[in-house]
Amino acid sequence: MSGFDVQGFLAALRSMDNSALAAPHDGLNYESAEIAGVAAEWTVPADVPTDPEAAVMYIHGGGYVAGAPDVCRLATSRIALGLGVRVISPDYRLAPEHPFPAAHEDVLAVYRELIAAQGVRSEKFAVAGDSAGASLAVSLIADARESGLPMPACGMLNSPYSDVALNSPSLDDPARNQHSITRDLVEALATAFLSSGGVHPRDPRHSPVYLDLYGFPPLLIQVAGHDICHDDGVRLAAKAREAGVDVTFTEYPNSEHIFIVWGSKQYVDGAIVDSALDPEPARRAAQEMVEFARGHLAAVVEPATVVPD
Repeated sequence: MSGFDVQGFLAALRSMDNSALAAPHDGLNYESAEIAGVAAEWTVPADVPTDPEAAVMYIHGGGYVAGAPDVCRLATSRIALGLGVRVISPDYRLAPEHPFPAAHEDVLAVYRELIAAQGVRSEKFAVAGDSAGASLAVSLIADARESGLPMPACGMLNSPYSDVALNSPSLDDPARNQHSITRDLVEALATAFLSSGGVHPRDPRHSPVYLDLYGFPPLLIQVAGHDICHDDGVRLAAKAREAGVDVTFTEYPNSEHIFIVWGSKQYVDGAIVDSALDPEPARRAAQEMVEFARGHLAAVVEPATVVPD
């Protein structure tokens, strides 16, 4: 993108009012924390005991250049209440000010601290995320594998943005480009991420469609029919299956990118608006994550709580 104003793009993106996504939900406490030097937010069911050995990490999206833990509260709240466990969301460093692999280092550092020093057991730990956060979740599993750490029990991915080289056919689908996230926006995000220099777009750590996924735990991959990144998820699922990974792949045909955190809201002309999209797919996607995690985490008891609207 010749002549692209990276700083102007980032300033506009990061100044967007996200308060509608960050609204708290009943029955939960949101607690600021610092783990291994990384700021984070815990989402914790209120007034009920939680297993100190169990946790879910939910990693926010934003193309590696934007986003924050609180914008994922619709998803983290539903997972925390539905599963009855604490959910940790790292506020990882953003590119290009903190070049790749800073975000990956932060996420791995939080996981290492939880497993090594805070009593969380890997067999009671799931990692989840949306968009770039979904790819960070995949990278965390691979980094744990390569570092000799026990891998999380499962991974749960919504709308994965898994190819910064932008080679997925759905990016050029005219029908999918009619919705809130277009190829132009994804190209802008990729350009901003790569602008620090020295970063190859096909590096498998941020583009896991090129990653060897051998030995991975079970993966849940959720894709949206109205998402131009749809085929990133399709390709990632195929790559995982080629490696012998147990993959659950779910299509949400009438939903848009990262619908699990948007609910009825939508990104329109640089703003978040409530456009009366059907909120039910977001609820179902969170519940699917809850059920998937319950099926793969050790000894997680179904809570007697109500998942928020």
